Amino acid sequence: MLLERISKWMEAYDQNGYLNGSILIACNEKIIMSKGFGIANWEHKVPNTSTTKFPIGSITKGFTAMSIFQLHEKKNLNINDFVGKYLPYYPNGDRISIFHCLTNTSGIPNYTSFPDFWSHKMRLPSTLEKLINSFKASELDFEPGSRFGYSNSGYALLTAIIETVSGMPYSSYIKDQICLPLGMYNTGCDDGVKLVSDIASGYSFYEEPIRPAYTDMSFPLGAYGLYSTTEDLFIWDKALTTSRLLNNELMDRMFTPYLGSYACGWMVSEVWDRKCVNHFGDISGYFCDFLRFVDEQVTVIFLSNMSVVPVTHLSREIAKTIFEGNVSLPLPAEPIQLNNKDSKVGKYMIENGTNKVLDVSLKNNELYLTVPKMYDVLYKFKLVPVSHNSTKTTFITEMISEQLVFHYAASREIEYVEYTDYLGKRHTLYKISPS
Repeated sequence: MLLERISKWMEAYDQNGYLNGSILIACNEKIIMSKGFGIANWEHKVPNTSTTKFPIGSITKGFTAMSIFQLHEKKNLNINDFVGKYLPYYPNGDRISIFHCLTNTSGIPNYTSFPDFWSHKMRLPSTLEKLINSFKASELDFEPGSRFGYSNSGYALLTAIIETVSGMPYSSYIKDQICLPLGMYNTGCDDGVKLVSDIASGYSFYEEPIRPAYTDMSFPLGAYGLYSTTEDLFIWDKALTTSRLLNNELMDRMFTPYLGSYACGWMVSEVWDRKCVNHFGDISGYFCDFLRFVDEQVTVIFLSNMSVVPVTHLSREIAKTIFEGNVSLPLPAEPIQLNNKDSKVGKYMIENGTNKVLDVSLKNNELYLTVPKMYDVLYKFKLVPVSHNSTKTTFITEMISEQLVFHYAASREIEYVEYTDYLGKRHTLYKISPS
């Protein structure tokens, strides 16, 4: 029954092309579904499989936290030590502890939030030392330990501490102390230079798959520099419930939230009224999510190489399918013939005070929806007409599960538009200009 529910969900989304990446679902420590969807490389038409590798972004932080705790267990460091003990050159190193960095309570400004990072610095090769130099002179956002503030900068410092204390490059430590002992042979650090076999290319979307903004991978390391597969991450998942890598007492401490829901490299929050240890990753064309319902022994891992795929939403829909069974499925993408498309062209504002504008345009007799998504990046999706009568016309979008329903007045003019986004939230739109 469970497998039937999951298969029905997968089929509905996959038939519309809404899944792109690799998904693994496990219950009671056994894989019940592991499958690839969509394309790993559009240029060469290579499909995603269950063994395709993906950069995992900030899911890397869980590996960095484990490394720090292992060094603590070996008494090579103490997580309550100040970072200045190991990085004497770092300003405020006598106020910021390793634990502060682990729990994102260091107060160190997040370098990926600097104004010139996404437009300039992320594209340039660098070193860990240069990266740390780029933010070390910045004033702290708050007193260390006083509140939560997500910071890749803190995890860059943890990377430097791991290398200083272990005498090994970060990538070598992860390989030798975590991956090889567990048999995770398809996980490693992507330095942006060495070729990685069977790794998916990352994409964005605007009418069609496009290349995302380039990110140099020479410096993310312990903040967001690893790649992996769903099956390797399931090995990792199982190891985290044992003492193979770390004793149980320290494992519990690593997964205990400090301020809010963030623990050490992991978030611990409620998903569908159940405790869920989780983290997502998002980097230049890749979007990943890792949900661990430890009490229920349910794991959902979704790694995608299409940035617009709403991975964190879909992974939770999968979990809802497992626990509750009742989820809404997208309408089938079965297009109908439709005339008078020109009348729908124009700009439409959402009636909620956000001034968010959606644009409907016509190209080669096909309607397209341009809409801002994460980080207000604009995406453009083809609109597929699926039903029509005298009172309304319903379109669904390609690539992600969204709907536009044009409602007509008695005069057959468009009265308003109902927009349902991929989260299932409904918005009322009104036309503000004809084009």
